[in-house]
Amino acid sequence: MAKVKTTSRLRGRSANSLWIGVYNSILLLCLPLIALILLKKWLRKPGYKKHFLQRLGVYDCKRLPACIHLHGVSVGECAAIAKLIPELRKQHPHLPIVFTCTTVAGSNYIERNWGEQVIHTYLPLDFQLMVGAFLAHFNPVLTMSVEMEWWPNLIRQSRNQGSRVMLVNARMTDRSKNRYANMLGLFTFMVSKVHKILPQSELSYQAFRELGVPPEKLMLCGNIKYDWPELKHADPTQKPSQLTWIAGSTHDTEEIAVVAAHKQLLQQNPAAQLIIAPRHPERFDDVWRLLQASGLSCQRYSHAPTLTANTQVYLLDTMGKLFAFYRDAHVAFIGGSLVKLGGHNPAEAIVQGAAVVMGSSRRNCEDICAPLSQVGALVEGNEPQQIAREVIGFWQNNATTAQQIQAGQAVIAKHNGALHKTTLQVLYQLKQAQRPVHSTRLHPMVIR
Repeated sequence: MAKVKTTSRLRGRSANSLWIGVYNSILLLCLPLIALILLKKWLRKPGYKKHFLQRLGVYDCKRLPACIHLHGVSVGECAAIAKLIPELRKQHPHLPIVFTCTTVAGSNYIERNWGEQVIHTYLPLDFQLMVGAFLAHFNPVLTMSVEMEWWPNLIRQSRNQGSRVMLVNARMTDRSKNRYANMLGLFTFMVSKVHKILPQSELSYQAFRELGVPPEKLMLCGNIKYDWPELKHADPTQKPSQLTWIAGSTHDTEEIAVVAAHKQLLQQNPAAQLIIAPRHPERFDDVWRLLQASGLSCQRYSHAPTLTANTQVYLLDTMGKLFAFYRDAHVAFIGGSLVKLGGHNPAEAIVQGAAVVMGSSRRNCEDICAPLSQVGALVEGNEPQQIAREVIGFWQNNATTAQQIQAGQAVIAKHNGALHKTTLQVLYQLKQAQRPVHSTRLHPMVIR
């Protein structure tokens, strides 16, 4: 019997080596394409040049004996996992937190909001040498990624180095499940290296189970994106007297649709105001040129922060202000939903007292969109005429709209406690770390 078990383990290790070998071989074959993509971003995105060597695993700061590693791909994911930072700093004040991301927007968010509280750097490309350099430099005792940031070499090498590995607020859509089912060997290998996965919904939990993830590796904690423990939901009846709506986190071509919708709105309500907040800062100037060519009265935040009464379209060309601006909006159109990106988080607008219009592309947030739609707080709009009709409908039926928004806020309130449950699981994994997590007395710093 012992011989059979030993043979089984050897076969398992051999299969694991095969899958990671295939993955790394594909990475090497794709190296010219990856280099071309990096060059394109270098030339087109000014912010991409900043700290570029960090993406290759090169750092200009002192090595750390230990740290906690948090990773989110961009702004939304970073904002979610950042909710863990206050309690981590409280429980382990002398253990530095290394906060990584992939995008320039994510980097700007971290530096602006967390400053000297964390060590910030970009996550290196998932090549063995680059990941090895990152781990040797920072020595994490706990590595946490958010949603679906699965990087095989990061997961494998972190685990092999003795770090606890977690996937928090884990999301698994039908599309993701089908993709991983087609490469089940690699997926199973990654799961074998992860200590705990915290799905954000029952739907994601079941998807992980269907892919063969053992129940002892899963803990359903809820979605921390929808949990604001200290935030009081805004009163939807306390809004400006004139119709104000906002298009938040918009992508290329979506601004064209919302401007067209706004022109139709102005025919019925000449005092209506539209606020546009593009998702990516590198598009601010392009969107401004679009607005100037629209024939509407335009204003941009960077030139005049105070919205004037005669402005028809206002460009919110800054980061970190969108959430606050939702509070003065009657209706919010949520971007990423007219293009095939899966939509962005509508909960922020709802808790700030705004009704929501979204396109049909909502796979990234369907778990919250479906119940919000059921109570009438969220409706679909895919064409300018339809968007305009839904916005004016919410505005004209303000008493009913307020009730629908409050019902939507109650839906979101059901996620209260997700952050607490997630934090408890994270602190437990820190206790299980093989290396002591209380010995270092390094002070957090930002890598420049």
